[in-house]
Amino acid sequence: MLYLPNREISDQEDVEITVSAEPSALLDAAHAIIAEQLTRLRELHQSAQQRHAKVEADLRQSARLLDEASMQMRFAAERGLPSVAAMAEREQQLRSEHDLLNREYEAGRRALRQLDLLIRQIDMSSTTLSGDTGTEPDDPWVQALRSQVVMGREDERARLAREVHDGPAQVLANALMGLEHCQNLLKTQRTERLAEVLLQMSEAAREGLREVRRFIADLRPGKLDEQGLHGALTEYVRRYHDTVSAQVTLEADPLPRLANETEIVLYRIVQEALQNAHKHARGAPVHVIISVRNDQLHLTVRDEGPGFDTRAVARRAGRESWGLTSMRERAELVGAKFVVTTRPGHGTEVTVTMPLVRR
Repeated sequence: MLYLPNREISDQEDVEITVSAEPSALLDAAHAIIAEQLTRLRELHQSAQQRHAKVEADLRQSARLLDEASMQMRFAAERGLPSVAAMAEREQQLRSEHDLLNREYEAGRRALRQLDLLIRQIDMSSTTLSGDTGTEPDDPWVQALRSQVVMGREDERARLAREVHDGPAQVLANALMGLEHCQNLLKTQRTERLAEVLLQMSEAAREGLREVRRFIADLRPGKLDEQGLHGALTEYVRRYHDTVSAQVTLEADPLPRLANETEIVLYRIVQEALQNAHKHARGAPVHVIISVRNDQLHLTVRDEGPGFDTRAVARRAGRESWGLTSMRERAELVGAKFVVTTRPGHGTEVTVTMPLVRR
């Protein structure tokens, strides 16, 4: 006899399922249960995906409206129009709506990711139980790694979309705004202002070009292939200092060439840690230290900022921050230990420790 709770009956009642003592019959019953649960979960996932797609579309539309309102407000402010106050209020309202949509989008993305992982885990369990296909099932850990790689790529695409929106897209929007201003000046025969506006546009275009080149360099740092981790980090720290005008130091022991994936992961962790410091450390000094002791590589990124309470952040967000999660997952992919040490008033330190494996 095999007893299983029936979801259509009260919690106090059980449904008795009679199965044969044959192992194959037991497995058939198990597969039937798993198949039913998978069907229900996939229906739930599809419904959640549809809702998430609508929120994503609303978020894109909200971003467009917010950009337009911001440009109109800046134009009105430059010309001293009396509608500036109303436009500023409208821009603030659109920004609040955009922030709400963005929070809903991020929450939905996290829920979809967790639901997708749950479905994959159950699916892996079903595959592992299968023995009638004539072939050995794939290793569940291999499947899990494939899933992690796929989800990592999707998360990276989302990050790149945000970077493009905040960088090159803003440059183009400002250029369009400047061109429309030039057209209005020509129509009204105010040619004395043209030279000034064109000069402003030229400076903005140069800045945008530098931003795009930085964006391309961050996607795949050429120095990493040419000079290894130390050379690539030296270049990135220099660019970081020039861009954000923050005090940052790099101290590194002599390093051998490491495995390609290890160098990429450590580079990305430093990159993410410095971006976090820029956002939260309020311009405080940052120190990047790489040391080798007893065939162990130690990477430390320490800032002298205000620090934070990790538990309070997790309670507010319902999870660890996305930046910390990204660094932790990258470190675990190459077998490294990732630790964050921080508390209010004492800065933040990110540490990665791993065996030193030469290329």
